Amino acid sequence: MEVVAATPTAYTELYRFLLRIDLARTLVQGLTSVDEPLFHLVDEPRQLGSRLTDGLWVRIRDLPAALTARRYAAPVDVVFEVTDALLPANAGRWRLRVGAGGALVTCTRADGEPDFVLDIADLAAAYLGGTPLGTLHQAGRIREHRPTAVAAASTAFGWPVAPNSIEIF
Repeated sequence: MEVVAATPTAYTELYRFLLRIDLARTLVQGLTSVDEPLFHLVDEPRQLGSRLTDGLWVRIRDLPAALTARRYAAPVDVVFEVTDALLPANAGRWRLRVGAGGALVTCTRADGEPDFVLDIADLAAAYLGGTPLGTLHQAGRIREHRPTAVAAASTAFGWPVAPNSIEIF
């Protein structure tokens, strides 16, 4: 079953209806987001029996095109070094500049010391806004050379809703 609603009120009413259907013993909802509002609509979310599995992967093929095509939650100006064993064109140092309100986004080759270093897989994990760069840094996957640079980039890459794909492709 898939539930998609245009507004929070419609979402709530759809689930109220579905959870109150007479003679229905089980409701199976698959492929939900980790921040699914349903968990906050019920009294006992643990009773829903949810489990976390992988479902959406991203492989960045053209780093500057990908980073200039997305939106950002906050302005940022960082230089980072990327390692990419598969696509050497992605490897190297890059400067990402995002203006206030995301008005201007540039991603260009950079010289000088990077603010932090990460692998393309970690950049891809953060690309959709669901995996914070700060979390990857705490896990030792990002090496920070300028204090607060990862925190600033993590804030910029963040998004108010977790990424989710309701279709298997």
